Amino acid sequence: MPQTIKDKVEELKSSIDLVALDEVIESYDYSTDPILSQYDHTIEDMLWRRIEHYGAGECNYGQVLSAHLRRVSLDGREFLMNELGFSDKAANNFQVANLFHDLGKTHKEYDRTIWNLPHRPTQEERLEKRLHTVRGAELFLEAIDDLPDELKNHPHLAIVIPALQIFHHERVNGSGYVGRTGDQMGKLIKALCIADCKDGDLVRRGHHVTQRTEKEALLRMKGLSEYDGDCKYVGAFDAMLDQYIHYREKKTGEKILP
Repeated sequence: MPQTIKDKVEELKSSIDLVALDEVIESYDYSTDPILSQYDHTIEDMLWRRIEHYGAGECNYGQVLSAHLRRVSLDGREFLMNELGFSDKAANNFQVANLFHDLGKTHKEYDRTIWNLPHRPTQEERLEKRLHTVRGAELFLEAIDDLPDELKNHPHLAIVIPALQIFHHERVNGSGYVGRTGDQMGKLIKALCIADCKDGDLVRRGHHVTQRTEKEALLRMKGLSEYDGDCKYVGAFDAMLDQYIHYREKKTGEKILP
């Protein structure tokens, strides 16, 4: 039997090497790559419109989602390039690929209200929301399925975008959605997990009384009891979090760590 899209995503979950991903992102240049240059990017444009217009006229969640994706992609790009030693081309490759890491939130299986609940998510709702990582990869692989093999198998489309979709909620202690641990993660995916978590914690949800500040979000990610009351982030990040915080201190001029 031919392999289904769901089968392909499950294979990627187990087969993508997140340490080697650091080398993959350096192996091409999205702006000048001879294979990618044959591709007019209409699929990416279509998927981006899908994100931007998600829930238009109803919940309008696409406006929140697209703004989040832009911020994380730019923030991650600058962190990778200015602090972690990645090249300009790799940082740019990341920025354009990462715009789709939350594509799965637009999947037809979702009730759109799940993204701004008036209450804390139930365990069932949490598990449903977690599926957006694999659903995003499914949507993306379906969208590129008719492309020529040379394009479809290019690392930007075959590895980088699906990896950022599937693994952007990993934690070094193995408590993330797929369960990869720190020794199984390279710098690229760790950086994304930090930048995405910080920005996501700044989005005010329907059940939030107030909106967190960036300092509050980052100290919560440190697992400090006065900020992380439910111990959600204890052990979730390694020393790269302090490196990211120092980068944000330089960027914003705000002192965060004592």
